[in-house]
Amino acid sequence: MKKGYFTRLEKILWVFSVGVILAAFFLFDRENYLTLIASLIGVTSLIFNAKGNPFGQILMIVFSVLYGVISYSFHYYGEMITYLGMTLPMSVFALVAWLKNPYQGKKAEVAVNRIGERNIFLPGF
Repeated sequence: MKKGYFTRLEKILWVFSVGVILAAFFLFDRENYLTLIASLIGVTSLIFNAKGNPFGQILMIVFSVLYGVISYSFHYYGEMITYLGMTLPMSVFALVAWLKNPYQGKKAEVAVNRIGERNIFLPGF
């Protein structure tokens, strides 16, 4: 990751988010370290995904698996099905699409496509 990749505001947002997660963990839980790790991976994946970086999708895949395990251990089967049956596959598909469509040859950023009005109302044309 090159210096200056994240703006100052993005760094502040990430640090604040991590701080809130850590504070909540140490105030209320202090036991479930897997939940802490999953939460930190999740918030980190969001900041990379917001930048269009495929590494964010890799982190989201890891997060989905961890969250599926956590959900299963707490008998939250609906959550488990949602993350392992929807979020995980969508992250895999997104990762493949992002890796196939780099922005100007940069592997750390996805190309953004604009959808015109015609594409919205006449899909496939």
